[in-house]
Amino acid sequence: MSFFIFFKKGQHYLKSWPLESKLGMIFPENRVIKATAFAQKFMPFLAVFAVTWQQVYAKSDMGALAIAVLTAIFALLIPLQGLYWLGKRSITPLSPRSAVWFYEICERLKQANEVLPIVKEQPNYQNLADVLKKAQRKLDKAFWQEL
Repeated sequence: MSFFIFFKKGQHYLKSWPLESKLGMIFPENRVIKATAFAQKFMPFLAVFAVTWQQVYAKSDMGALAIAVLTAIFALLIPLQGLYWLGKRSITPLSPRSAVWFYEICERLKQANEVLPIVKEQPNYQNLADVLKKAQRKLDKAFWQEL
């Protein structure tokens, strides 16, 4: 699988995972998604600021320029690290315990007459995110309390 495919899958996973507080206690996705979204917003600003600050206060110092450029590159790579992790996580098969939980949620959605995606093999975290997103929209708030 291509390296850049993970970024695309990670962005899709970031948008499809429901940010429920109960899920944050079980899965690390909530923390990673919040950190990645924050990094996507503010790290480009930090990268520009690092280079601009160096140009304003240390124009002739080439060592400071090198450090500023490395800081900018590092700042721009932080959101990519989060997206890559999310992309890899989205295709990871669920653990047996999470798979049982996935099928229980699917049964509840079937009882609510919801159409579910077809899972041919073992479900992965993207399938779980899709089902949880649908459960968030279609099931009542008592569902989240039962977790």
